[in-house]
Amino acid sequence: MFGPTNVELHALSVEMTAGDAVEGLRLADRIDVSAIPSRERQFTFGLEVARCYDLRRDDAAVLVHLLELEQLSPEELERSPLGRRLVVDLVSRVRPTCRRQATGIAERLHLI
Repeated sequence: MFGPTNVELHALSVEMTAGDAVEGLRLADRIDVSAIPSRERQFTFGLEVARCYDLRRDDAAVLVHLLELEQLSPEELERSPLGRRLVVDLVSRVRPTCRRQATGIAERLHLI
């Protein structure tokens, strides 16, 4: 399980944690998630990409990734502190054009 893709996943985590969204997204663009056999790692990847977009205040991209995460594993999104925080923050600031979708996720996660 420890190979080039796993190294790239860890590098993304480091950049996201450090708050370097630009570098995190650059790294994410190089990762082929279809090559990741673990659903949990796919979820973590998507969550970290969503957080990088959140750091840039790119709400539409955050929404897209949250919707994908909800399809991939709604139970993990519901249990994830970072996922829940991303949803709550998104609902509080999203533009009206995306509010319905963001509010829908929050309702399905029982956050509002």
